[in-house]
Amino acid sequence: MFFFIIVLSTFTALSSYVYIRGLQALPPVLIFKVIYSVIFFSGLASFFLRMFLGDNIREKVAVGLSAVGFTWIVALVYFAMFLVLLDLVRAANGLFDIYPLWIKENYQKVKLILFAGSSAAILILLVFGNIRFNNPVVTEYNLETAKPLPGGKMRIVLASDIHLSSYINKNDLKRYVSLINRQKGDVIMLAGDIADRDPHPLYNQKMNEELSQLTAKYGVFAITGNHEFYGGKKEEIYSLIKSAGITFLKDSAVLVADSFYVVGRDDKTNGKRASLENIMENINRNLPVFLMDHQPSKLEDAMHAGADLQMSGHTHNGQFWPGNLIVSAMFELPYGHLKKGETNYIVTSGLGLWGPKYRIGTKSEVVVINLTQLPATAGATAAKAATSESAETTSAESASSAKTSSGRASSAAGKH
Repeated sequence: MFFFIIVLSTFTALSSYVYIRGLQALPPVLIFKVIYSVIFFSGLASFFLRMFLGDNIREKVAVGLSAVGFTWIVALVYFAMFLVLLDLVRAANGLFDIYPLWIKENYQKVKLILFAGSSAAILILLVFGNIRFNNPVVTEYNLETAKPLPGGKMRIVLASDIHLSSYINKNDLKRYVSLINRQKGDVIMLAGDIADRDPHPLYNQKMNEELSQLTAKYGVFAITGNHEFYGGKKEEIYSLIKSAGITFLKDSAVLVADSFYVVGRDDKTNGKRASLENIMENINRNLPVFLMDHQPSKLEDAMHAGADLQMSGHTHNGQFWPGNLIVSAMFELPYGHLKKGETNYIVTSGLGLWGPKYRIGTKSEVVVINLTQLPATAGATAAKAATSESAETTSAESASSAKTSSGRASSAAGKH
């Protein structure tokens, strides 16, 4: 409730500021002010209706509210930033009289020009951001380990934060599955927030049919994220994921092909989740240990427990600027690669996203981790992380290959 009050108060203050300053920029003509007010409050109402109603309404209505409301919130943020900058200039003019004569003599016209110019600039940003979202890239990391790998190397494909809903729907998922499968991973990792909040769209659209098309030599593994907790029906989401033949890990670990472990933590939203030490207590640490933990918090836990690689998502890398600056202040590793001790960490910005379908200053991505076994004489684990971005985008083609059974995976510790 406290969080809700803070969010509501912040948006109310921000909306009031932008609305009033927008009115002041318009010429004193009633019809202009009426049109502006209708557009503004339609966006505001769409956002709050979508947040309160979620997917508990007709899907077409939910999609429409999402498109309008989430676009409005991004535009609101950028308008507010622009207005703050203008007000700082106004304050400087009040102190130092810096405006040229032309501005002083045409002040109302200048305000209208700035209103139109800022609107056009934000529209261009939104178009660019939507294109960026709809064309995910492939980001690759090359790591090395002294531990034995099947065939001396592994190709891990990581995707997180898909946020399936009425807004990111089965058609989007079809493109995502195709993109993931084209990376030809030995193993596929889905690091939480597979669903956005409500399971109804996932069941109504039979999204498990698309998820079941994911294929990898050693199987597909998934964990929880914070968004699975929000709708109050997380077990239904988990059941759908499992029905797609995906190995679902919740504070548990599996030994795969007698060669490596995959460990999955329940999201930290569960304040009673098991400690990593307990989950990994029966693990043979002479074999590679790959950990998924949705939120990249307390990175030292994985290092102390002896995990070789932790894969996380959650941050979206801020999703749109300046959000990346905010998450950089919140997390030790908000995005990318880091090594602490002998543990490597990869945090992805996510394949889907929450809310507005815009990527401004960030990217939607699938991550490929190329892991190579060092020669026996090379000593302890080393990591040389190099990232590269492919311009590959999703396509409408569906994967036709049958999913490799994950039956080789046997339980090593914890409860599923």
